[in-house]
Amino acid sequence: MSTSFTPEWLSPSEADVEAFETLFRDSSAIGATPAGGLHRLAASAEDGAVRDLFSAWLRERGFEVRVDAIGNLFGLITFNPDAPYVLCGSHLDSQPSAGRFDGIYGVLAGAVAIASLARQLHERGGTPACNLAVVNWTNEEGARFQPSLIGSSVFTGDLALHEAWECRDGDGIRLKDALQAIGYLGDRLVELDVAGYVEIHVEQSDGLESQGLDIGVVRETWAALKQRIRFDGEQNHTGPTPMAARKDALLAAAHAITTVRAEADVHGLQFHSSVGRLEIYPNSPNVVPSRVTLHVEYRSPDTALLAVAGYRLDASLKAVAASTATTYEVESRALRAPIALHHGFAELAYGVGQQLGLAVGNTVTVSGHDAISLGRHYPACLLFIPSSNGVSHNEAELTHDRDMRTGLQMLTALLHCACTSPNAYR
Repeated sequence: MSTSFTPEWLSPSEADVEAFETLFRDSSAIGATPAGGLHRLAASAEDGAVRDLFSAWLRERGFEVRVDAIGNLFGLITFNPDAPYVLCGSHLDSQPSAGRFDGIYGVLAGAVAIASLARQLHERGGTPACNLAVVNWTNEEGARFQPSLIGSSVFTGDLALHEAWECRDGDGIRLKDALQAIGYLGDRLVELDVAGYVEIHVEQSDGLESQGLDIGVVRETWAALKQRIRFDGEQNHTGPTPMAARKDALLAAAHAITTVRAEADVHGLQFHSSVGRLEIYPNSPNVVPSRVTLHVEYRSPDTALLAVAGYRLDASLKAVAASTATTYEVESRALRAPIALHHGFAELAYGVGQQLGLAVGNTVTVSGHDAISLGRHYPACLLFIPSSNGVSHNEAELTHDRDMRTGLQMLTALLHCACTSPNAYR
């Protein structure tokens, strides 16, 4: 590593670790499922409750709490009003009946790390070069409202606020109205001078665990092509309607699903595909479905490969519609391009981890994260800690306590370095 700095980074105290574990336990109780997971969709009553808990925790420890017009929740520690901020965060919303670590860990660890640093820096005296802030981004998951990464995309300007407000869930409820209902619709966007962004996250695969690593420093991301595709047929009775006369939108969707899966078999390990959601109308046992909507995802590090796969899918959809006497429409298509995360920040993180005596490795992310939104505009660093057996978006999702403590130590040290020596990664 070429950067030069003194490895005297602050660490969380035992009281800080206990504070984190208490906060994590209290958060995990909100939206808890019987199997030990979490069901806490964006802008739901449960999301409102955990935001209330988190906001109160921040205020009790001297953070300035701000909520912007898309519901992003910021906790600010300002040492110098004229200085920029190093941001740290993730998200508190979850997938349906999912795990309690994905996203939540990064927000809570970030808050505790910053609170610890604020206390210790005050005790030491002097003013660091940068302020610190933790943020909970709205609707990272994209489970209730699509697209994903809404809050961070609005913050960076990649998604217009009015477009984000108009996103609707399956019941037709607007995101703006849902945020207002839980008391987290701010009256303006929060504008901050951002020096850099750090996100720590559970890995959601088994790479770190299988290699015996403590910390993964993410260097690159995969691209994602997401499409919403609708087949239209004709509603009819499933009993007397002759098979040859049926215009079954669900049959068309079934053919499309197998086509999407087969595409992954063509390209091997560098390509993932899925249909994770179906919307069926009228969804009655004795009615031929007249409308079915599929949410299709292709992921790969190679955007050219995604483009080829997209063209192949277009041709397949046309053939499926013809063979099932249905029609189809691609209602939306969005490509999230891959990025290389900030080299200097990644190098700094790698070096800090080594100086702490941790087993550190380089990795890539296939999943989407708010760090991707921020990384298109600011120096951004994304860190992983191990996921047990690589299970994620599942109630069985697990990251061991020792790994969460190690991540908190790593995050505290990196944030200390970033706010006191910002030139170390620029």
